[in-house]
Amino acid sequence: MKRILRVFPQRTSYTPDDDMVFIGAPPFDDMIPQHDEVHISCIFSWDKKYCLDLQEQWRIATDKPVLVGGPAFGTPVCGFTKGLYVKNGVTFTSRGCNNNCPWCIVPKLEGKLKELPIVEGNIIQDNNFLQTSEAHKQKVYEMLKTQKGICFKGGLEADLITNKFAEDISQLSIKELWLACDTDAHLPILRKATAILQKHGFNRNKIRCYALIGDDMAKNEARLQAIYEAGAMPFAQLYQPIGADNKKEYSHEWKVFHRMWSRPAATKAHIEKDVKLEDMRV
Repeated sequence: MKRILRVFPQRTSYTPDDDMVFIGAPPFDDMIPQHDEVHISCIFSWDKKYCLDLQEQWRIATDKPVLVGGPAFGTPVCGFTKGLYVKNGVTFTSRGCNNNCPWCIVPKLEGKLKELPIVEGNIIQDNNFLQTSEAHKQKVYEMLKTQKGICFKGGLEADLITNKFAEDISQLSIKELWLACDTDAHLPILRKATAILQKHGFNRNKIRCYALIGDDMAKNEARLQAIYEAGAMPFAQLYQPIGADNKKEYSHEWKVFHRMWSRPAATKAHIEKDVKLEDMRV
């Protein structure tokens, strides 16, 4: 088995933390463990130039191959290796998605949905778990019976949530269920999904909802408010164009607005205590 030293441009909550992981530039030579290859992993397109610079720096520090790839470089994704590019605990039981949402890069990188051998973990990061077969789902639930703090973090397609799914997962130690509502047209579907989940004992503390923002603040706020009223805790995400060389910059007002609708405590304060936008700080 190859000894792969992995390099990331910055640390995130999903970055592995074993001894073969480094952030940024290489350290002193005697701090670099024995390895067969160096893989520089780039998620965001605006980090591509930095990752190419890192490739040159690591080529000076090692005589082994230094490869750069990841979603930003369009590297195809097929299977999943536990703990390699994401920390232990995060798992993919499927790759790809049968949808073709214009703002999503998954179909381009991973293609149509494919079920994978099940690897143990409590954070299910599948792009569309609910599109997998019933037999596959049941195998995943069996694995999850051994896990605690379970999160379906990759996102659950709201119109695929059924009473059977809600009943099956109600027997598990669920921490978070993540849905998405990126347009007003998705609100009726979200309301139906949250009603099903609520009927099986899940409340707003466990039902979270991704929501793209960044075009019209008043309309975005109305949708975020509707998500909250539907029984889910909204998690606002400022839109970033796919493949952009530079990260889109937003105004201070947008950053404050994003903070207010991406942190549960701030969201609750805004809605329940009528905290205004101008009262928030970044």
